[in-house]
Amino acid sequence: MMNSVFFTAIILTSFFGSLHSFTIVPSRHNLRVSSFAIHAVEVMTLDNLQDHEAEGGRLSASVAGWLDLEWMPQEIHIQIGERVKSSYIRARESGENEIMNIMTEVVDDLSANWKLYDKDAFVNAWDIGNYVSDYLHDRVGAESCGCNASIFNPDNQEM
Repeated sequence: MMNSVFFTAIILTSFFGSLHSFTIVPSRHNLRVSSFAIHAVEVMTLDNLQDHEAEGGRLSASVAGWLDLEWMPQEIHIQIGERVKSSYIRARESGENEIMNIMTEVVDDLSANWKLYDKDAFVNAWDIGNYVSDYLHDRVGAESCGCNASIFNPDNQEM
């Protein structure tokens, strides 16, 4: 039985190659044939956001505005927003389309350069990465993890 479950998992993995995560659970039906239900995790992509420069600028303004409202207006927030913008544009221009991977790229870039921000920033690279994830989920109209209470909208200067 265990070998057939493992074999089924391998077959399903190759069949659903574009899925990044799934679980296999026994079916609730009383059938003599073993069957399984798949619960997949949908990967969120940015297919509809094609103007990387404009979206990067909007993201930069949103990050800086969020930090200003959360703490107090500071020049460092603009600098952090600009770093986020450059990370976002670099990731998108290299072909990256998945929100999770873009968030990780932003966090890695901020972490590698955090000595530039550490003295004046009241947050860390992961706080900003989580905000970027929530922001991008909001932009594509998807539910986010809700790490942030609200997203700063730079178009109308409010959260």
